[in-house]
Formats: sequence, C-alpha cells, structure tokens
Amino acid sequence: MKPLIAFTAFALTLSALLLAFPHLLLNPGQLMQGHQQLKQQCLKCHTPFRGVKSVSCTGCHRQDSIGIRTADGKLLPEDRRKVNFHRGLAAGSCVECHTDHKGRDAKSAIRAFRHEAVSASLRNNCNACHSAQKPKDQLHRNLEGSCARCHDTTKWKSVLFDHSMLEAKQSGACKTCHIDQKPSDNLHRQFSSNCAECHSTKQWKPASFDHGKLAASGKQCVSCHGADRPADDLHRATQAGCGSCHMTSKWTPATFDHGKFAASGKQCVSCHGSRRPADDLHRASQASCGSCHDTNRWKPAKFDHDRYFRLDGNHRASCATCHTDLSNYKKYTCYNCHEHSPSKIAGEHREEGISNLQNCVRCHRSGSEGGEHGREGHGSREGHGREDDD
Repeated sequence: MKPLIAFTAFALTLSALLLAFPHLLLNPGQLMQGHQQLKQQCLKCHTPFRGVKSVSCTGCHRQDSIGIRTADGKLLPEDRRKVNFHRGLAAGSCVECHTDHKGRDAKSAIRAFRHEAVSASLRNNCNACHSAQKPKDQLHRNLEGSCARCHDTTKWKSVLFDHSMLEAKQSGACKTCHIDQKPSDNLHRQFSSNCAECHSTKQWKPASFDHGKLAASGKQCVSCHGADRPADDLHRATQAGCGSCHMTSKWTPATFDHGKFAASGKQCVSCHGSRRPADDLHRASQASCGSCHDTNRWKPAKFDHDRYFRLDGNHRASCATCHTDLSNYKKYTCYNCHEHSPSKIAGEHREEGISNLQNCVRCHRSGSEGGEHGREGHGSREGHGREDDD
C-alpha cells in the first residue's frame, strides 16, 4: 500500500512542477527574441500532450498583416517590410515553416519557404505577393503578365525573357524598353529607327549594320565616325571620305592610293613629316621621300649611291661636301676637294679636248682617276663634249 501512496505523491508533485515551471522541466531550447515574454507561459502556445497548433500562432499574428505590421498592430517601417504572402497560406500551415526554441535570432526558427505551400491560384498570380518588388523600368511597366513567364521561384535571376511575349505594337519599338541602353555616340544619336535593324534580341553584339542605307542618304563617314578619325598628319591632310581608303566592315587593312595625292601636288612630308628619321642623311636631305622610297612601304629603300658614284675609301666625305644644294641631290660638285676651282679643272682637261665639265661622273663614276667603270684614260673625246644626264 505504501508504494502506491509514494508513487501517487510523486506523480502529483511532478505534475504540479510541470504546471508551475514547464519552462524549466520541458524547455527544448531558448525562445526567439520576440517570444521572450512567453518563456514562462508555455500553455499559451502548447496544448498538453498535443503540441503546438497553428491556431495558437494566428491568435497573435494576423496572416494578412505578417511582414507589414507587428503582432500588436504597429506598422513596420518600409525598409523592414516583407512580401505579404502569408495571406494566401492555409490557416493551419504555420508550423510547416516556423518552429521555436532555436535561439534568440528569429531567422534560425524559419524553415525554407516553398512556393508549393501556397494555393495553386496564388502560385499563378505572383503579383499578389510580389507587386512591391516589381521594378519600375520601362520593360516591367509594359508587361502585365505573371512574373513566372520570365522568372522561376528560386531567385529573380537568371531570367528567361522571350521577346515574342511582347505585343505586336511593342515588339517593333525596342527603344520603349531599351532607351537607357542606347549609346550616346554620333552613330546612335543620328538614328531614330528600330534597334532590330542592326541588333538581334539575344545580345547587342555583334551587330549587322548596313552602310548601304547611309550611302543612299548621302551621309559622310565623318558624320558618325568623326571621333574615330586619327589625329595624325595623314588624316589631317586629307579631306576625302573614309571610303577612299577604308571598307565598311573594318578599319584595317586600308587601301590607300598615293596616286591621288601625286596628282594634287602634295609632298610626302605633308603627311609623313613626323615619320622622317632624325639621322644625318635624312636631316641633310630636302628631297622628296619618293626619291628613295616607294608608296608600298618604307623598307627596303631603292637608293643606291654606287649606281651614280661609288664612294670608295677616298670619298668618305659628308653629303653636303658634294651636294651643296640639299634641296636637289641631282646637283653636285667635285671642286670642294679637287683643284678647288673650275679654272684649274678646265685647264687640266683642256689638253684632252674635254669641254663638258658639269658632269664629272660621266667619266669618273668609279671614283678612280680612270674613266667610267675604272678604265684608265678618259675615253673618247667626242663623247665627253656632249651634255649627259647620267
């Protein structure tokens, strides 16, 4: 009999302790910060031997105000408000996402939200919950359909947008949505036509621009490409259209025709002055670049001094010693080294019957005292009396 009495007394004592101090005997963990005032009032939410019912949650939290107002009805600041999707959930579904006794941080008491938990009608009407998150740009202003047409339920990005979803009146007016993406360069400023004439709906680049449409309108290349024009001497000197040298697919390679400049009387240095080397030869020469270079490339140069006069070991003078007129290298003199005066040269050659003393290399092309090509003697007297341009 005594054991029964002892057991009964123990049971009654335990029950009294459970009722008086449940948070000490049964508490599985600390409550979140917002529920701290209930830590000694377990029966506010729990029913003995039945757990927590969602109806207990809605007694304090109205579903149509969750995320908008506090439990006591105060409006939350805008930066703390959340999507009001709770109003579309079943009244008895709170415990599917929420738990408690996971610590003071409220986020630790929330399970991952699943859109499958809301009704089918609400899942098909994203705007019912996400209207406040709809961007204010032109694209979203023109779209009235459900967010699900482009977005999935995991995150807003990445987006699967299809331009075919647009109405016919919108599909032909790209700038209605993309006006902020239109570049501010000369080319795009002059175009008010549809972006689709050059761009596809997948990406802006590459673009398929047809210059033929501009040619018909009479526009000059510089109307759009003025900022692309190089600031070098060549481009500053020419006023011709870019099409004279460049094609419409890319700037390089260019097909420049020097023949057009030759007809205009322009000198090479008009465009290539900055590319003139600073060595002694080029500094001393005032001749045109075409005397040695062709119009295809600078090197190799075709100047060969031996073709006119071979500079042997006795003729290593500076250019100016023989070519006193640096503007014309066809003129030269030998007097600066030989005999030093025309009269002495004439006296030396008179006995040979040579009267043409203006073209020394006619006989002395090899640089030796002998005749042309190094032969001893001066050759035929008859030949040296003639003017010769060699």
